[in-house]
Amino acid sequence: MSVYKNTNLNQSVIYQKSLDIFKLSRHVATYITGDKDVLSMHRSGNKSDNYADNLVMNAYRLVPKIVEAECEENPTLRIKYAKAIRVFIDRIYNDCLQLKSLKIDGTDFVELLQTELKKLHRIHRHYVKSM
Repeated sequence: MSVYKNTNLNQSVIYQKSLDIFKLSRHVATYITGDKDVLSMHRSGNKSDNYADNLVMNAYRLVPKIVEAECEENPTLRIKYAKAIRVFIDRIYNDCLQLKSLKIDGTDFVELLQTELKKLHRIHRHYVKSM
């Protein structure tokens, strides 16, 4: 990746917000699961651990998808990749809904993550329209 593209990526609002979403989702999962790592959450039979694992992994997958869209040269593929980001935003939001349905401690943090996801959704909508 060239220095020019890397600079643009660091200045990208959607990229920065996706990093924030990943960090926040990891903090939420850490709080909910009692500081378990992702592998322990995945192996656990506890529903809240499994949903927290899904939350972190979907947030983790969001960032490379944004990089893929930002770095694509072909305008048609770039729009296609940009639209596909919405799937990951929706998945993370659904993971939040599943966690809230369990009536666990930390629903305030999950609601904060949902609020940030709504902001990311608005940013994404403007991002796709600007292409």
